[in-house]
Amino acid sequence: MIDLADVILPRDAKRQMPRSRRRRREVAARMRELGWNVETEVPVTKLLRKGFDQNYGDVDVLAWNKDLGRVLLMECKDVQHRKIEGEIAEQLADFRGELKSGGKPDHLLRHLRRIQIISAHAKEVGIHAGFDGLPKIEGHLVFRHPVPMKFAWQRMESRIALKLFDELEGV
Repeated sequence: MIDLADVILPRDAKRQMPRSRRRRREVAARMRELGWNVETEVPVTKLLRKGFDQNYGDVDVLAWNKDLGRVLLMECKDVQHRKIEGEIAEQLADFRGELKSGGKPDHLLRHLRRIQIISAHAKEVGIHAGFDGLPKIEGHLVFRHPVPMKFAWQRMESRIALKLFDELEGV
């Protein structure tokens, strides 16, 4: 199977590729360099080999290491640097792990729900990744640059890890 993250694109194609897709490819490439097996943009239904009553979306980067017994569900975010207090507060509001005023989940809650449903099916994840037993499943948010969430993260640390791109070696 060919992973799109392995394909080298001409310069013009890279400029036209959405920034989010480039970010996923960069994270996938870095995790490969660190010795992890990687797939990008993996639908939850494909990973778990079953349908659900709601759409849980895709795992941006699925990384696994059989020797370590770990599977990482990585959500790659590329937020703009904000300096004004209102903009910083807006970014923080997008990553609270809560429902927004319209009843829709924020960015973090969508990923937390994805982690929850995938973790409940560890056997299927292990089969997908070629594990003999059950893997340890971990959720990670990966940002390119320091973000306000990094400094207000204590209440979420038990549910999900937040990493900057340059910190991936310590995963």
